[in-house]
Amino acid sequence: MSDTLYAGEAAEAREPLWKLERVSLPGRLRPRLDDVTVEIPAGVTAILGPSGAGKSSLLNLLVEFEQPGSGRVIRCFRPPAGQLPLYWAPPNDGLWPHLTVKEHLQAVAPQREHPEGWLKELALRFDLDKFDARPDQLSQGESARLSVMRALAAEPAVLVLDEPLVHVDPGGIRKYWDVIRERRQARTPVSLVFSTHNPDAVLREAEHVVCLNEGRVVYSGSVHRLYFDPPNGELAWSLGPANWIGDRDVETWFSGNAVGGHWYRPERIAVTSEAASPFVVQSTRPFGSVAELELMNERTGSTRQFFHRPQFPEFDIGDRVVLKILALLLCCVLLAGCAESSVAPQLPVRKVDSWSLPAEGASVPTPRAVHATPDGKIYVLDNAGRVLVFDERGKLLKRWWMPDYSVGKPEKIVRLRDGRLAVADTHYHRVVFFSDEGLVLDKRGSLGHEPGQFIYPVAIAEDDDENLYVGEYGDNDRVQKFDKAGAFILEFGRPGTEPGQFLRPSGMVWHDGRIYVVDAFNNRIQVFSDTGEFQQLLGGVEGTLYYPYDIARTPAGELFVVENGAGRVSKFDASGKLLGRYGTIGSLAGQFTTPWGMTVDSQQRVFVADTGNRRIVKLEL
Repeated sequence: MSDTLYAGEAAEAREPLWKLERVSLPGRLRPRLDDVTVEIPAGVTAILGPSGAGKSSLLNLLVEFEQPGSGRVIRCFRPPAGQLPLYWAPPNDGLWPHLTVKEHLQAVAPQREHPEGWLKELALRFDLDKFDARPDQLSQGESARLSVMRALAAEPAVLVLDEPLVHVDPGGIRKYWDVIRERRQARTPVSLVFSTHNPDAVLREAEHVVCLNEGRVVYSGSVHRLYFDPPNGELAWSLGPANWIGDRDVETWFSGNAVGGHWYRPERIAVTSEAASPFVVQSTRPFGSVAELELMNERTGSTRQFFHRPQFPEFDIGDRVVLKILALLLCCVLLAGCAESSVAPQLPVRKVDSWSLPAEGASVPTPRAVHATPDGKIYVLDNAGRVLVFDERGKLLKRWWMPDYSVGKPEKIVRLRDGRLAVADTHYHRVVFFSDEGLVLDKRGSLGHEPGQFIYPVAIAEDDDENLYVGEYGDNDRVQKFDKAGAFILEFGRPGTEPGQFLRPSGMVWHDGRIYVVDAFNNRIQVFSDTGEFQQLLGGVEGTLYYPYDIARTPAGELFVVENGAGRVSKFDASGKLLGRYGTIGSLAGQFTTPWGMTVDSQQRVFVADTGNRRIVKLEL
């Protein structure tokens, strides 16, 4: 007799789907599951663990493919009348060898008003147009996609997917997960339980996670808690790299608001250049979206590795840096459990174009800044030290070089109302002014902390009175205001995480007497009057951005923000209400990798300096 029981009437939202009570499942050398007591809640639950941890064994019990050797598995849900209770996609795909792709979907789809076109559309969303092919004519990746498609077509109350999309090309996984999420939420939300050894899938899709190791449950709870407050190092690393910062580490390596005795994820470790710092880069090893940075403390002679999110320009051996802990504002970007990230509207992009920069010798440089002007010109700065001028279709019109660029490259360009071009010459601690033909007209600034001096200027904005605002980072982290002739007027902001303070004010726009500043490492937008008084953190934005690097506005005051860490463009109204988003991390159409700068032209076409992909992307809304 089965040990799977039904527990009364349909459970209320968030109540358990299953309860396992002291469940064991025998194995050849050791139990596959050993004294497991756990609840699987409604919503999206990931079963996480290495190969052999017991993930498939646990799912087998949930779907009654196997029975426990001891203990009880209690099913706590009943679907609405006429709906399939659950659908299981097993680890070997479980396809029917005698049916075609089309027949697989037709066999499970509810017999109601679904036309054949609905199933065809589903197949096309998974890039599988071989409707008449049988499983032996499909690749492993195509078979994996068909297995997931069939489960979605069945429209069950609960989906149970064992290592879904495991054989699929990494470039398509994110897109197919988007389809799973969309279909799961299309009508009455469908609960999902899936197994994986991939922490990225857990972070992006799941609200709850059960961690297994050698058949035992070592963690069961929210993904958010496991990510930001893991109970130990082994569990911390189950969701990716983490930094243990003890009390002595705080004294040795950090300034500001660091607290010892905690695990800190890479996105909470801010690394910024500082010429007077005792911390010297010994090596840096980027891998994907994380980099391992080895530092030496000249005061003590000690060395330490830190994981952080890499940035451009990358640090070189011998660079001097400082470390700070960022505020915990990223859950809605990194984790699926936040409502904002799952319901954010999409920007209505009707056309996407892109072009690469002209080669410089044997290499193709990367763009850093982009600026559109009313006459249809697109100005670009790149890491070869060049100023490039394109038309709106990407045809190169002219180019020239910065006066100096061996030490470092500039990061912002703006054409002013009087026709001059102002460039934030970041590593030369100045603003350079050009004519439209590339003639140097003026250079303002020097290294220092006094008014009119800069550490690393990275942002420029102009108001209607032709006053210039320059944002900088590196120990200053402030905004300075100058009149048209270059005379210093005022400054506001200082390094820190409190309102009115900055950690890399990376982009600015002026509108209707107010300055909007993207505070990159604090993941927020701050608003100031043009006389320097802090007014507000832009409402609804805080906690939804991930390394915002640049900002632009429309004549109506709507704001576009490019997010370096999230690989996307976000649009807000002047009050901070999210109007839409576009893009994910990657190199395909509709994706960005560490986008650095952006601009919006008079026709509301968005141009993005897609730095990691070495291209300019144009979005027509």
